[in-house]
Amino acid sequence: MKKIVRFLLLALPLAACHTLPATPRMVPQVDYHQHLVSPAFAAIANVRARDGAALARELDAAGIERAVVLSVGYSFADERKGLTDPDRLTREENNWTSAQVAGNAPRLVGFCSANPLRAGALRELERCLGLPGMAGIKLHLGNSGISLRNPVHLAVVQEVFRLAQRNSAPVLVHMRARGGSHYGAEDAHVFLAKVVPLAPDIDIIVAHLGGAGPGYPAQNDEIMAVFAAAAQRSDPSMRNLYFDVATNVAEDSTPADGQLVAQRIRQVGVGRVLYGSDLSPPGGSIRQGWELFRSKVPLTEAELRHIAGNRLRFVR
Repeated sequence: MKKIVRFLLLALPLAACHTLPATPRMVPQVDYHQHLVSPAFAAIANVRARDGAALARELDAAGIERAVVLSVGYSFADERKGLTDPDRLTREENNWTSAQVAGNAPRLVGFCSANPLRAGALRELERCLGLPGMAGIKLHLGNSGISLRNPVHLAVVQEVFRLAQRNSAPVLVHMRARGGSHYGAEDAHVFLAKVVPLAPDIDIIVAHLGGAGPGYPAQNDEIMAVFAAAAQRSDPSMRNLYFDVATNVAEDSTPADGQLVAQRIRQVGVGRVLYGSDLSPPGGSIRQGWELFRSKVPLTEAELRHIAGNRLRFVR
């Protein structure tokens, strides 16, 4: 009898362990930087097609609820590609993206795009924002051949932000100039002083911590140093400004790279940092990209959990 009682007493803690709920995995609620690949884009970019259903399956595998899908319509109007009728191709890409997003709602949220230097860009963005599932605007300054230091280019970007303000449409902007040349602190100062104030009521996301990825080169840090200083002095232009970390941490990122990323994240504030994995996530999958970010950036569990839980107004 004593042996039976002793066995039961030993078994009780084990049984209790099996009844405890599993600790939930810490994963982002939203992937803020994703793309689809239409048949048209697959042909010019030499990448495999990827529709909305395929992305939804990848989100399932990563345990992520939603994703922001950034149309690549702007890419068809890159003059270096020499495509015939780029404005029609841009419209068709935005239409295709809308159909994919709407067919996988509410998991996917779409952002329209166009090359702002094209004469009909503003009309196309306004039209696209009326399509099902399209909530915001993606600007790719590098692909579009735009420099904020060029007064003509700056004026067209300002018009896009005025349009976004009128339509209550968030904007995600890839700021890095084409080729990365003539790009640095000056561009961040221009952006804060002459662009952001034109859209005070919308959420603005700076992609790739101001760079392009993969990785976080020193040139990126020149940009982020400006934003960090603005955050620390409570510059009003920072009120609705956010930063995604898509591909800034890769498999070959060094401890020093991770330390610098962590420093800038803390300076702008974890509440301003959004996770994004991009079309080709580091490590080969959306889930692995997040795990690389967690392992290589020396943030606390509380800070990582805050970033994973950040939800902007348009995805609440």
